[in-house]
Amino acid sequence: MQTTCSRVTIPAEDAIVYWQNNATLRRFLIVSSLCLGWIGCDLLLLAMTEGRLVGHGLWNTLESAVGIDARRILFDYLPINALRLHLYTAYSLPAFGFLTLVLLDRLVCQGETGLPQLVTWCGFAFIVGGAMLDISVTVGNSPDLALEGNPYVRVLLDSEHSLMFVYAHALITQSLYITLFCGVWLGFLKHRRTIANTIAASGPTTVLQFFKAATGGAHLTVRQWLLPVRWSEFALMYHYIWLIAIPVVFGISLFRWYAALEWMGIVEPDARTRIGIVLHGVCSTLAIYFVVMWRMTRRLQTEKF
Repeated sequence: MQTTCSRVTIPAEDAIVYWQNNATLRRFLIVSSLCLGWIGCDLLLLAMTEGRLVGHGLWNTLESAVGIDARRILFDYLPINALRLHLYTAYSLPAFGFLTLVLLDRLVCQGETGLPQLVTWCGFAFIVGGAMLDISVTVGNSPDLALEGNPYVRVLLDSEHSLMFVYAHALITQSLYITLFCGVWLGFLKHRRTIANTIAASGPTTVLQFFKAATGGAHLTVRQWLLPVRWSEFALMYHYIWLIAIPVVFGISLFRWYAALEWMGIVEPDARTRIGIVLHGVCSTLAIYFVVMWRMTRRLQTEKF
């Protein structure tokens, strides 16, 4: 039995890639998107409040251009307390992490591909090793966390919570998010053949066709793929879970290795270098992701003949 999506026929066992067929996929995407959106808005609002993202000069320029004091409307008239929101978000992080982890576990269990032991454990070692090294050198260099730059640790300290409470909160939160990162890696490995099957089902013969299929757009025209205007023209969200999550996981993990080197005095702290490290990790992982999918797809296409 096979499932057809426009001109692409996908085996029925791989129908979990479809939004309408997979409630687990829908729940995970909705909840994780809401959590990430909340955290992103909180950090954006905090940066704007402190003037780190939009300085006073830019607010004045905006007011001169449109005749509206946007800063006063945003922070004086509207009932927004950025610092209190930031504190409440810090309290919520363990709950966000736990809920997302439960939903991720259900999604991971849908994957049926066997795990390559060496690759699996190397990924775990990179994720967990970077986090543990970063945490250990942070605590070793600043036991009272006075030098800690994590905004959620800082807001707990600045709001006069006890050091014991901050340590307990950090332990729970870090444990959940390290486990979440490992779960994303495990999920990709267990779903990798399903991803490759959906790409191979479209029979890509050019690089463009491969990228369309690898991003869930095999059934779309180039215009629909690049510029969707209707819900039916959006690419399959299933592919974007792994396409986005895996590079982010390894980009952040690489940054944690670099942050640990900063604490140890091996490299000099520099904001631009930090951004470069994260971008390098994300882009390198994304390139490896596409190469792996290309090789798996070619092998599956060869097996059919």
